[in-house]
Amino acid sequence: MERTFKNENGHLIAKVSFGAEEVGKATEKGVRKLCENVTVPGFRKGKAPVETARLRLRSNDIAQATIDDLLQRVDAAFMKDDEFSSYIKDSKILASFRPSVSIDKFTTTEAEFTISYTLRPICSKLGEYHGLKTDITEKDVTEDDINAFIQHLAKDNAELVPTEEAAKMGDTANIDFVGLMDGKEFEGGSAKSFDLVLGSKHFVPGFEEQVIGHKAGEKFDISLIMPDNYPEPLTSKPVLFKVTLNTVKVSQVPEVNDEFATTLAGKFASKDLADLTEKVRSNLKEENHKRFLSSLVNTFLGQIRDSSEFVIADNYVNELAASRKASDVKRVSEQGLTLEEYLKLVGQKEEDYEKALHDGVLSEIKTSLTYDAIATAEKIPSPTQADLEKRLGSPVNSFMNGLTSYLRSQKLSDQQIQNQVNNYLNQVFLSILNERVQTRVLELNGFKVEDKEKEEKSKKSSESEAPSNEGGEAKPVEEKSETETK
Repeated sequence: MERTFKNENGHLIAKVSFGAEEVGKATEKGVRKLCENVTVPGFRKGKAPVETARLRLRSNDIAQATIDDLLQRVDAAFMKDDEFSSYIKDSKILASFRPSVSIDKFTTTEAEFTISYTLRPICSKLGEYHGLKTDITEKDVTEDDINAFIQHLAKDNAELVPTEEAAKMGDTANIDFVGLMDGKEFEGGSAKSFDLVLGSKHFVPGFEEQVIGHKAGEKFDISLIMPDNYPEPLTSKPVLFKVTLNTVKVSQVPEVNDEFATTLAGKFASKDLADLTEKVRSNLKEENHKRFLSSLVNTFLGQIRDSSEFVIADNYVNELAASRKASDVKRVSEQGLTLEEYLKLVGQKEEDYEKALHDGVLSEIKTSLTYDAIATAEKIPSPTQADLEKRLGSPVNSFMNGLTSYLRSQKLSDQQIQNQVNNYLNQVFLSILNERVQTRVLELNGFKVEDKEKEEKSKKSSESEAPSNEGGEAKPVEEKSETETK
């Protein structure tokens, strides 16, 4: 057997050829195996002489048996081949992808095959990740921002109060309704005691507008033409909803003052409005800074990814895209829709969906490879078990046991449970590593990000070492900002 290997377009391409002697031996072995299932009159099954039983074999079966034996010889030979073994040792070949085999030549005296193995995607050339430029700037916090946020807090703490007035836009209408098409109820068109916020556009266009003007206790009909992108059999069909308006509630927003400020809890718990204003200002500054750093790192990593080079097998991308599509099909089926119906409902063409899915998967792969390449180039340490446990908030074994118990209560199989637990832990692992990569990229491009863990340890250390005053109380430690930019 002669062979050559070529690394090409994300595949390891093996060219294998056999001479007459090897083909002859494979044929003899294949024939003997086939004859074990041949019955010849006067002999028990498989016991007739090979020369006699062979006469009852089909030439196509002999050829296939010969090919099968030759390919088994290829597998055995490759396992002993230093070059091929190096791919296995370094996990370069994706074992989950079956190699494709094509027969280039096959006669009784020679055979040639091309065997293609799918390789793990790689970043073949990492783009420049130092000295990157961007025109992104950090947003200042204005008084209007603060006032708008406090008004948002007030709306979040609003109470719904029943009213005898007619329903208007923004009110919450509690309704019973029955949907009829051709005088018969249709699936998913009826409900009782449903809270509908008028103006939310959660219902079929035209429905909410026809509730406006009615009062609690009224019964009325709503006539509509269903949208043309609605699933069959309702597509573009006239329907009638018989509605009972149970109650109308208006949102009573509290007045923003000192009293309101004292009703809040959590990080916005305040002693008065002035205190609340400063806490909101601090919170908005922190959030703006986080968004600023996030935009920076996304821009930088996008630049790095776009200037990098990758080797990714097409069938790898297609396989992941097909898996993602299967998940989408399952998700929409749980809503009683086919994927085609769902795409029609959201106004997306199937070819556009397929392209977006493929491009999205390819972008995710490239982004992941970029992160890995930077981590390798910068020798960024992988998360330890202690890092995982800190992020999980518990020992790994305790977390796994708890998650396993929950998944078992959901009637999942042992294999599904193991996959979900492993996937979750892998996601946590990658999130920690990716955060370290992001921090390094920002630092390498002039933006310092404080390590919160180190800052906390330093603060605790300073507090424990601080000299005491005459009253025996530790002197206050000067607070440091969590992040700063250069």
